[in-house]
Amino acid sequence: MLVQTCLARRMNTKILHTFLMVAESGGLSSAASVLGIPQSQVSRHIKELEEICGAPLLYRHGRGVSLTLAGERLHGTLRPALIQLQEALSTVGDQDREPSGPVDLALSPSFMHAVGLRLLDAIQKEYPGIQLRLISGNSRYVYEWVLHAQVDIGVLSDIGMSSQLLLDELGSARVVLARHPDFPLLLDSEARPELSGVALRLPSPGQGLRRQIDIWAAKQQIVLNTVYEIDDIEITKEIIASQRAAAIVSRLSIYKELASGAIVEHVLGNDFRVRSVMATARNRPITPAMKAVIKILKQISAAVFEEIED
Repeated sequence: MLVQTCLARRMNTKILHTFLMVAESGGLSSAASVLGIPQSQVSRHIKELEEICGAPLLYRHGRGVSLTLAGERLHGTLRPALIQLQEALSTVGDQDREPSGPVDLALSPSFMHAVGLRLLDAIQKEYPGIQLRLISGNSRYVYEWVLHAQVDIGVLSDIGMSSQLLLDELGSARVVLARHPDFPLLLDSEARPELSGVALRLPSPGQGLRRQIDIWAAKQQIVLNTVYEIDDIEITKEIIASQRAAAIVSRLSIYKELASGAIVEHVLGNDFRVRSVMATARNRPITPAMKAVIKILKQISAAVFEEIED
């Protein structure tokens, strides 16, 4: 009854978006930062919505805010209802028009290497009216760009990401040890690499994949010999090609070189994987041009992840 009362009353939908952002970010100040409005305005929106609903929606406490039972009911119904409304509004009058206009898409370096050119060709062929702009950046930067509306869509490695973005998994790839075919490496009886003392290139500290690698090494009780800390995948491939070091990488970033034989791989564990996810902002509508790009992106991603598992 509470939800029906709230939705039935005439109200500015901005206060609904404000409530969702507060509920999903856990605080008034963080919601204000994401929405780009003063915290006092966020407070007014919440107060107005509580008056309309006739019930408190939030508990205030020292660590931020939490949803009351009434707030949880409203949140559970409101998110899908607003998404459906945004989609309906964005498609009115667009059914007979080809999607057009600019779309900024940020990709992690590995993903750019794997799908960038295919994606450009497919968009140009199927949606010539769309100006697709590709931007490369590490996952933590892609996350910030999407969050602060500097790009429309992002693709990043999903390792402990916040719920402030809408995330949609595109696929996952094994994390492997990559080396030049002539790079010396000992294997144990089960053909697993002996990494003790082996010169390695790893991602820089703070990167999501680096955290995964450090956790994996600790569980295996392995002390990694980190000679290079580099995030750029092209320099990493040069290091491998020159036999300066081996590298722990996502298979997604080297699958073309694996096919050509320029790099060989060693599996570090079937469960040692990294997911690639598509990210969009919760508080921004998806335009027809963005929908077209997302559709092609998902198709190409599915094909690429199927290839790298072969």
